[in-house]
Amino acid sequence: MNRLVVPFVFFLKRKTIYNRNPFLLLQSINFGSKKQKEKVDKEQKKLRKILKVSGNLKEVETNENVDEKIKKKLNDKNKIDYKTHDVKIDKILTSFDNKIKNIFDNTLKIDFFNNIEITKDKKNMNLSDVTQVVIKSSQLIHFYPYISTDIQKIIYALKKKNNTWNPTISNDNQYIVLQLLGLTEEMKLKKKKEAKDLFEKTKTDVRNIRHKIKDEIVKNIEGEEWKIFEKNKLDNYIKNKIKLVENVYEKAIKSF
Repeated sequence: MNRLVVPFVFFLKRKTIYNRNPFLLLQSINFGSKKQKEKVDKEQKKLRKILKVSGNLKEVETNENVDEKIKKKLNDKNKIDYKTHDVKIDKILTSFDNKIKNIFDNTLKIDFFNNIEITKDKKNMNLSDVTQVVIKSSQLIHFYPYISTDIQKIIYALKKKNNTWNPTISNDNQYIVLQLLGLTEEMKLKKKKEAKDLFEKTKTDVRNIRHKIKDEIVKNIEGEEWKIFEKNKLDNYIKNKIKLVENVYEKAIKSF
């Protein structure tokens, strides 16, 4: 009997060794003892547990990926685009810088004199049409008429432009001399007040943009923590822009 059983068992082992599915391998063997069967049952349970855990891990990984995508989407949504506001504030700063320079610039350009209106033969024209303007210094201007008979017309046009000017004719009667006076204390105070008013207006313009950004935060940002974060970021952003305005103003006042 033993001779018959041994070949049969050997045949079963050879037959099942090529089966790559672990469950089929375990299920296809006919175990002789109860102890062997219990041992195999334990192995089956372990294998099922491993496969089940690995499946759960994949599910966890998938959920984590979804969470990351949602988090990224929320992060992208909970952001304020400052680029458009930067453009507006840069325009405000550039305009302020140019206006401040014009207020404190005491140098009269040649174009200023060339474009002064003068009447000749009942026609309105520019001063450059009847005379050559030569700036000798910031306070001394000479006018060389193309026709000597236009001297009085030129003097009249200059006085009309500024009633504090006192143009005179040169000793040889060939040209006109305009000696500009320095700024009086009253004129300096007037310029400083003009600059101060412009400074305050510019700061108000920048702060108005702050209110617009704050409205965007309240409307578009989700979550109180995000709102607090963005408001703090906004405060620093506006402070830096105001500081730029202050730097331009202080520099102009010191050099005046």
